[in-house]
Amino acid sequence: MNLRQSLRSRRRALSANERSRKSAAITRNLARQLSFQRAERIAFYMPTPEEVDTLPAIELADALGKQVYLPIINRAFWRKSPLLFEVFKPDQTQLVENRYGILEPAHRPGTPVRAIELDLICVPLVGFNQRCDRIGMGAGYYDRSLADPPYQRTTLIGIAFDCQQAEFEPADHDVPMDAVVTESRIYRRH
Repeated sequence: MNLRQSLRSRRRALSANERSRKSAAITRNLARQLSFQRAERIAFYMPTPEEVDTLPAIELADALGKQVYLPIINRAFWRKSPLLFEVFKPDQTQLVENRYGILEPAHRPGTPVRAIELDLICVPLVGFNQRCDRIGMGAGYYDRSLADPPYQRTTLIGIAFDCQQAEFEPADHDVPMDAVVTESRIYRRH
């Protein structure tokens, strides 16, 4: 079993109750981050059943008056920047499943923004190390969308459970996170 599969198995082994409890703790830790407190435009992601539940963090950001965004697949510039970000209002924004079964805002022509226009992006991950390197699902959506130097002005925070931490060397194309927030602590890139 490769590392990505092993980490996904660890994440799937969490019960729904554990996932809910740990997701709430992750939201509390994220709220303590200065970059979260200062950010006006924050991107999250809609979780799959095995991922950290970002809905509490989304609701908190919305309640604090922050502009919340969710990623959408960018079909027009797939190779260069496969993700754009669309405004999300809980209980108002229509969500549709993309080709991977992940919920994203229904696309309205002309309204999505690029990563560089956001203050903070909360990034999903399969695994991370103490240096805040990230293992994603393997398709490179985030890595390609955040690879260009101008995007590095946007703060990138990985969201994960403690059980997703592992030691590994990142690939050349992997974009490091500025921090990774788990239920027990915040890892910061040195």
